[in-house]
Amino acid sequence: YGEMEIFHRNEREDGRGPLQFSMANAVKPGTFNLDEMENFYTPGVSFFLSLPGPEDSMKAFDCMLETAKCLVNNLDAELQDEQHSVMTNQTIEHARQKIRDFERRQLSLLG
Repeated sequence: YGEMEIFHRNEREDGRGPLQFSMANAVKPGTFNLDEMENFYTPGVSFFLSLPGPEDSMKAFDCMLETAKCLVNNLDAELQDEQHSVMTNQTIEHARQKIRDFERRQLSLLG
């Protein structure tokens, strides 16, 4: 829990290091009130990562996906993409491809 009153995952277990991804409340303003968590309800949350950002973008994506799937399993929820469609293996692979394409463009700018 931290900046912007949402949850963040950093690369190091102690909460330091580059930001991997974040989780916001799907209900405006997107924040979480820790003092009210005992009575908290939301119809959804959004996981996101920003590029450039994590040192290993694919690892960050996989960690974010694993975290989201854990929430889905424990809360009997549904994993959806940015268009609110059920996230399938195909949409997951499409997201991975977008990350690879971004990284490739970044490398070409450096070279």
